[in-house]
Amino acid sequence: MGILEILDAGFFTSIQDAGRIGYRAYGVPLSGAADQLSYDQANHIVGNERGTAILELTLRGGLYRFQSNAIIALTGAKMSAVINKLEVPFYQQIAVKAGDVLELGFTNRGCRTYLAIVGELDCDEVMGSKSTFTTGKFGGYEGRPLRKGDVIYWEPSDSHETIELDPEEIPYFSSRITLKITKGPEWDWIPGEEQNQLLAATFRVAQDSNRMGVRLMGNPLRTSDREMRSSAVIPGIIQLPPNGNPIILMQDSQTIGGYPRIAKVIENDMWRLGQAKPGDTITFSLTY
Repeated sequence: MGILEILDAGFFTSIQDAGRIGYRAYGVPLSGAADQLSYDQANHIVGNERGTAILELTLRGGLYRFQSNAIIALTGAKMSAVINKLEVPFYQQIAVKAGDVLELGFTNRGCRTYLAIVGELDCDEVMGSKSTFTTGKFGGYEGRPLRKGDVIYWEPSDSHETIELDPEEIPYFSSRITLKITKGPEWDWIPGEEQNQLLAATFRVAQDSNRMGVRLMGNPLRTSDREMRSSAVIPGIIQLPPNGNPIILMQDSQTIGGYPRIAKVIENDMWRLGQAKPGDTITFSLTY
């Protein structure tokens, strides 16, 4: 078994995969990588199958000692990345030797970085997924973010190919994000001027945003007086609470909600949402 020792787990590092699919009817969130594009690219570069669990690092990466030889890849938001004080690249395979220490700093643009290791992580699988759901305290590593002193084991793969991405496939992460949206079930609950304001306004990502939801501030919208019954929600739904500041639901969001669902971020833009960090700006573009 391969061994990875956590010397410093950064700001918020968890084990994630493609998600816990098929259990929302039972109140279980999707979970999984917040940026599925970068997640897929990390696994692709090291030759893992899609759905393989990897590490998702948020805002600051931390310090990791490999006790075994490994092939790894880093994708997503670029952090300063060094092994034994020598800088290493993103979006390429990196050969790591037993005893090497990987140090990852802060993100510049974007919020989340992905660390894939050739092989299969030995961690808790719940309902067909190894994704960590911290609110429910299950999956991944004891259902919680990693912390100093944790040790992760993995089953190395017998073989892997050398895979490189076309440079045009590497996304650009911006602090000014435009998300394409479609109308939600309660779109018509807000007056036309509020609809126009939503599309014209520039919102800022609030500090209390997390994997449950990206909270927006600035330019509050006027809310409806109509009473909303709790209804099904999915990641990408934009809810409008009484304070008028929209909330965009994320991977760990609840399965039902009582706020009007005024819009939905299109699936192809969800990876952009997963890279939105506090202080970034978000604007919306309506598509049909």
